Amino acid sequence: MANVSIEINNREFLIACSDGDEEKVRMLGKKFSQRVMSIKGKVGDLDQQRLFLLAGILAEEENQELNDNLSIEEMTSVLKGITNKIDKNI
Repeated sequence: MANVSIEINNREFLIACSDGDEEKVRMLGKKFSQRVMSIKGKVGDLDQQRLFLLAGILAEEENQELNDNLSIEEMTSVLKGITNKIDKNI
């Protein structure tokens, strides 16, 4: 198990991840941080929990839009890939 340090909203977080996934986690952390900073720029200085909540909700909204545009076959393929990843980490 590896640990990755990421900075979001000027605060450092230590995230555990599978060995080999460090760069992926860093990239996702950076994207999340950018989303949080974008929200902060639009709505002002909210507390961290609200900023993170809004960022998570917006990410889920984008995810839902992407999923709505997938065919059944594409969705099945995506779900199989997720299931395989979960099985490998159990």
